[in-house]
Amino acid sequence: MHMPASTTPRQLPVPPHYMRAAEQQQVREMTGPMGRPAGDHRSADRIIEQSPVMQHFLDNRDHDHVLDELKMQVGDWTTANPEPAARANAAYDLDKVLRFLDNLDDRHLNASHSRNGQIDGFCCNSHSTHDNSEASQLQAFSRKGYAALRHLRT
Repeated sequence: MHMPASTTPRQLPVPPHYMRAAEQQQVREMTGPMGRPAGDHRSADRIIEQSPVMQHFLDNRDHDHVLDELKMQVGDWTTANPEPAARANAAYDLDKVLRFLDNLDDRHLNASHSRNGQIDGFCCNSHSTHDNSEASQLQAFSRKGYAALRHLRT
């Protein structure tokens, strides 16, 4: 089949749960929450609706022990926060962290599967995580902030 010489190749769509290398690097370089980029006017609810990894995380109750500390890092994405823009920014930042963790190289983790749309490694009793899992890395982030993400393998 012949393609005209003037045709430029189209960029392939990003598969679900995949984070491009440039975005992964941006997360590694973050020192605190950045909020939504200019022009992104989505609400917290809309950001959550569009993020399977975040939906799964928030629907699961095995992570209750990290929620308050997560809110200290990214802000409060829940309706307890009366400011809609702040809720949306917090949801955006949490989604970015969750997607980054879901993209970690599972060959170097326990009880985790890369890019499966969920944070693996929470134990059923909602008070613990499997060692060296996506969940334990999220717990480290909730306590230490963005520096905990800096050297993780993706």
